[in-house]
Amino acid sequence: MKRVYKWVLCLGLIFLLAGCAPDATDTYGRTIIRIAYLPITHSAAVMVLPEVTRDDERFAVELVRFTAWPEVVEALRSGRVDGASMLLEVAFRASETNDALVSISLSHRDGNVIVVDNTIESYHDLIGRTIAIPHTLSPHNTLLRMVLEREGIDIDDVNIIEISPAEMPFTMAARAISAFVVAEPWGSLAEVRGIGRILETSNEIIPCSVCCLLVFNSNLLMEHEGLLDWLLCQFELAAAYAHAMDDVVFDAFRRSARFEREIIAQSLEITNFENLIFTREDFDEITNAILRFDIMSRVPNFDDFVINHEVRGCCHENP
Repeated sequence: MKRVYKWVLCLGLIFLLAGCAPDATDTYGRTIIRIAYLPITHSAAVMVLPEVTRDDERFAVELVRFTAWPEVVEALRSGRVDGASMLLEVAFRASETNDALVSISLSHRDGNVIVVDNTIESYHDLIGRTIAIPHTLSPHNTLLRMVLEREGIDIDDVNIIEISPAEMPFTMAARAISAFVVAEPWGSLAEVRGIGRILETSNEIIPCSVCCLLVFNSNLLMEHEGLLDWLLCQFELAAAYAHAMDDVVFDAFRRSARFEREIIAQSLEITNFENLIFTREDFDEITNAILRFDIMSRVPNFDDFVINHEVRGCCHENP
C-alpha cells in the first residue's frame, strides 16, 4: 500500500511540476474541459456552457469559479484549468510566460460602464475628484484615459485609485469616490440601488468594444481532435442564450452570484454577445490604445496569439 501511495504521489508531483494535469473524465467517460471564470456579466455565456453541453458524448464542461484575475492566471499556469474567460490585458500579460495560451474567441463585447455619483452632471465635474478603476492593467483604465482625452481633461487633474469592483458601489455610497469605471453588473447594481448613475457605456465610447477573451491551452486543443470546433460551436450557442436573455442565463448567473433579476437584466442589456470573432481590426484598435496610453509596453503578436477559426453548420438551433 505504501509503495502504491508513493507512486501516486510522485506521479502527481510530476504533473504539477510540468504545469499540467492528466486528462480527467466523468462517469460517462467524457473528457472534462475545465474553464475558469469570474461571476460577472462578461462571463454569462461561459456560465451557460455546462447546460449547453450536458448531453454531449465526448466532452463535458466543468466551470471553476474565481474571485480575482491573478488566481485565474495561476490556475492556467499550473494546469488546474484548461481555459478561461479573462480580461484581454491580463491574458496578454499571462501569455508572456505561457506561450501555449491562445485566444479562440471574444467572451463578449461592450459591458463596461462609467458610473458617477448623483451630484456629477458631466466629466468636467470630476476635475479634482477621485475616480476608481479595478487595476491599471485593464480595459477600464484604457476607457477612462480615452474619455479624459476626448473631454480635454488632463490625467493629472483627477485622482485615480484602484479598488476591487465589488467594493466600488459601496465606496461611492460612502462618498469616498465620485466615479468608477467597471465591468457589469456593478454599474447596474449602483444604478438600480440609487447609489449613482451610468454616465456612459463602453459601447458609446468604442462601439462593439473588446474586453474579455476566451483563452485555452493550445496543447490541449492539439491533443483532442475536434475539440476546437466543439468549443466554438458550444460557445456560439451559449452566447446566443446570453444575447436572448433566456431564463437559463438568469438561473446560471444566480448560481454563481447573488444579484436581483433587475440588476442582471440591465447588465445583460449593456453587454453584447454577438459577433465574437476576435478580428485583426479589433486587435489593432485596442492594442494601439494600450500602447499609446502606456498601459502595457508590449503586446503579443496577433497571428501567434489569436486562433480565428469560424465554425459553420453547428448542429444547434439558436434560442
